[in-house]
Amino acid sequence: MSALRPLLLLLLPLCSGPGPGPGSEAKVVRSCAETRQVLGARGYSLNLIPPSLISGEHLQICPQEYTCCSSETEQKLIRDAEVTFRGLVEDSGSFLVHTLAARHRKFNEFFREMLSISQHSLAQLFSHSYGRLYSQHALIFNSLFSGLRDYYEKSGEGLDDTLADFWAQLLERAFPLLHPQYSFPPDFLLCLTRLTSTTDGSLQPFGDSPRRLRLQITRALVAARAFVQGLETGRNVVSEALKVPMSEGCRQALMRLIGCPLCRGVPSLMPCRGFCLNVAHGCLSSRGLEPEWGGYLDGLLLLAEKLQGPFSFELAAESIGVKISEGLMHLQENSVKVSAKVWEREGWR
Repeated sequence: MSALRPLLLLLLPLCSGPGPGPGSEAKVVRSCAETRQVLGARGYSLNLIPPSLISGEHLQICPQEYTCCSSETEQKLIRDAEVTFRGLVEDSGSFLVHTLAARHRKFNEFFREMLSISQHSLAQLFSHSYGRLYSQHALIFNSLFSGLRDYYEKSGEGLDDTLADFWAQLLERAFPLLHPQYSFPPDFLLCLTRLTSTTDGSLQPFGDSPRRLRLQITRALVAARAFVQGLETGRNVVSEALKVPMSEGCRQALMRLIGCPLCRGVPSLMPCRGFCLNVAHGCLSSRGLEPEWGGYLDGLLLLAEKLQGPFSFELAAESIGVKISEGLMHLQENSVKVSAKVWEREGWR
């Protein structure tokens, strides 16, 4: 029951009191006077409600004992119980739908804003460090962030290729700047970028920065995308569950919960909270929210915890510019070694 408990608690208006204790019913005098008063106030015709208890063999759901309900009254109470419960579910479900929608919108805006802030911070950092040199090659950085946005907002595919293409293009632009005395043909630069993807790891012009950036940004983007899509999925599931027709078992349980005390002549004897929750749980379970709903909530909570820790999207976004800067510094500091490996691989002098 724990998976649905937040929604069930919103349905507790079905029971306005703490419920009877052991032997409570024995202390209540059964009569139709209070039942007539309650139902009369609801607009029931008193002609359908006997002034005193009658035999209840005609009842279909309530105990077939002495009763205050005719067949017509029982049927009307069944319909009223369904309308009452449906209204509570719709109100509670609408609140849950709106809450999930609001959280989806808020987190989606947050993740998009973090990417924009990261891109702006990188532009400021590199403009200050490299000046015109950065502005001349800003397109490859902008393409990187466009690829990250496309992965997050649209496809959910090609993230590794986006990152690999970025580092390859960066090397293609940066390597000639380290050797202004040479003129490199296009074929050489194309081969150079292919060498960066060798599996033996012998040529790492940017050091370990590409691997660390890929690890951090991939797990953060994957988790952020899954979290936002999970919120949207939850909203859609609840919306669809609210449209599922009420089962006959649910109608009968609601009648026993809400209507039968009136028929028994004890309308003031409220059912216990456990009975209310059991009935509400059974009616909601028939709408397809269990057991999948419990797994959904557990998964969403796990993602939320990871986004606050090792999968932090905010930290990953902030690190993009830093890790690229570290990679460029490694290339500059080890340009002689990197160049020697390139000359050796290419057989170029």
